[in-house]
Amino acid sequence: MGLEVIAPGHFSTLQDQGRPGYAAWGVPRGGAFDRSSFDLANALLGNASDCAALEMTLLGGTYRAQVPLAIALAGAPMETVIESREREPRRLSIPLCCTLGAGETLRVGGTPVGARTYLAVRGGWLTSRELSSRSHEVPIQAGQVLAAAPSETLVRHPLPPVSSENERGLLRVLDGPDVEQALDFEEWLRGSFQVGTQANRMGLRVVGPALTLKSGPERTSMPVAPGAIQVAGGQLIILGVACGTIGGYPHVAHVISADLDRLGQLRPGDLIRFSRVELDAARRIDDENRRFHKELHHKIAALAGDVSTSLA
Repeated sequence: MGLEVIAPGHFSTLQDQGRPGYAAWGVPRGGAFDRSSFDLANALLGNASDCAALEMTLLGGTYRAQVPLAIALAGAPMETVIESREREPRRLSIPLCCTLGAGETLRVGGTPVGARTYLAVRGGWLTSRELSSRSHEVPIQAGQVLAAAPSETLVRHPLPPVSSENERGLLRVLDGPDVEQALDFEEWLRGSFQVGTQANRMGLRVVGPALTLKSGPERTSMPVAPGAIQVAGGQLIILGVACGTIGGYPHVAHVISADLDRLGQLRPGDLIRFSRVELDAARRIDDENRRFHKELHHKIAALAGDVSTSLA
């Protein structure tokens, strides 16, 4: 018993923290693309940080609860409503946690900004594990049941950090190992870019000023990681969280770890720009970002634990 999938949305997959430690065998880490939103959804329910959540992309889908379920939603502000035979439809404002009653239907529509929203349940979705993870790159299907234990929670609405439009379109980058192959790199970085129609968990094709590379011998394939910015035919490919572990295109820059969540919320048509930073600055930004979200999620999770105790 759990949550029945009526309509799976555009591209909805179960994700947790992924599979670290398997890159040497060619297995991508994967996991949630926007880790902060994923963590927030779990924190709202007092879940452990490795509990699996449903990652919904652009269009969420329709689901029916077979048992009462304490759920949480965080990420892009998808239009969401709970429908019931007993009362009027209830519109939800993301982020929040609430109880989806047995027999009630959760409809998650599109979003005006962002790309991904996470649907968590208390205790996590109880799907099978492979290589110590519940993450899967195959989308869920209509008729599938996402197993979960019955649960309840109070309605809670945290105030998420406010980010400006300017911040959403900014990706800070480090020089990549092949940066010296790029001509007029600084001038090119100041250009305007747009996310193309080919954008998924593996990577995003970006349209903008062409980057000219010095001629030279064919590049040997090298290890890559999420955030790598490669050049193919003068245009960019920014690797996503489900990218492969080896790549052969020139690797001219790399999105800093603190901005990978922003990368996960980009959608086709979004405008982006790059800002070059040094390694020391990237490390400082990453430390500050981790500390901020850890403290925020710890406070939210602590309150969720108090609420759970009061309901027991």
